Amino acid sequence: MVTLDDVRAVFEDIEDRYVNEESRHNDDGPLIMNAFEMITLSQGLNLSALFDRRQDYVKRQTRFVSRQPAKLILAAIEAAAESMGLKVHTRNYKTRLEGVSANRGCQFAVVLEVFEVAPSLFMVDVRKAAGDTLEYHKFYKNFCSVINHIIWKPSERMPNPV
Repeated sequence: MVTLDDVRAVFEDIEDRYVNEESRHNDDGPLIMNAFEMITLSQGLNLSALFDRRQDYVKRQTRFVSRQPAKLILAAIEAAAESMGLKVHTRNYKTRLEGVSANRGCQFAVVLEVFEVAPSLFMVDVRKAAGDTLEYHKFYKNFCSVINHIIWKPSERMPNPV
């Protein structure tokens, strides 16, 4: 006969292992993005808009790629945000930027997450968390001009092998 203590012992053990695995994972670096996750980011194959009733879904997210180390990317993001007068909250490789919209005086928030796509190649996913979509796009344009030194541009592509 199985007692309640037996059930608790089994589940407590699982929870302890999960916490230990998760804490080790947090120190390893940014999440590694696999090919399937990259495919879902493609606008042509992203089905999220079918399930999300908001009209501005496609306009809410942007991303850029960098060849800089993940910690340097985070440091540049934090420095740029602070220079723009935004509050910065970083945990692991996810950063939330908060401030007040310049034109409308309402709350504005953006979430940035660093993913490792390949060794020494990182993608930063930038999403509007709160505020106006037009304000978000203005912010993103200004923000990218400030962190331009870490953004990998297509003209920097590796030369084709001969």
